[in-house]
Amino acid sequence: AVVSTQSTGELLSKDLRNNSAWNHRYFVIENSQGWSKETISKELEYAGTYIKKAPNNESSWNYARGIIKKNKMKYSDFPPFKELCVGMNESHIPSPFLLSTLADIHVEEGNNTAASNIFEQLKDLDSIREKYWTFKQNQLQVGS
Repeated sequence: AVVSTQSTGELLSKDLRNNSAWNHRYFVIENSQGWSKETISKELEYAGTYIKKAPNNESSWNYARGIIKKNKMKYSDFPPFKELCVGMNESHIPSPFLLSTLADIHVEEGNNTAASNIFEQLKDLDSIREKYWTFKQNQLQVGS
């Protein structure tokens, strides 16, 4: 597993948007060491370094979010990743992937009003998916 994660690391250092490398990295870990909380933490930190470099790269965001969701974990289980997202938002980085992750965090925390506000922002920032963000917003029980 170490050799393959090293090889994906080399590929990602050359092209951080290489979705195939992100997918292969996930596959290697899934089928070798598995996803312990420690492994997830390390991989979220790893993905976070690439997210900071290219906040509009969907591949690194999907990798990080996928790890959490696949393993039925919560963002609150990984405070450094949550703090990365909050900090990037406070720096006003215009990334639909950042905002979508923050909306998930708010929903997880039961703050549907904050999530709804983010979906409003996403309708403007990511207008091609406006109907999707409206759908996500309509799924919320606002006021809870």
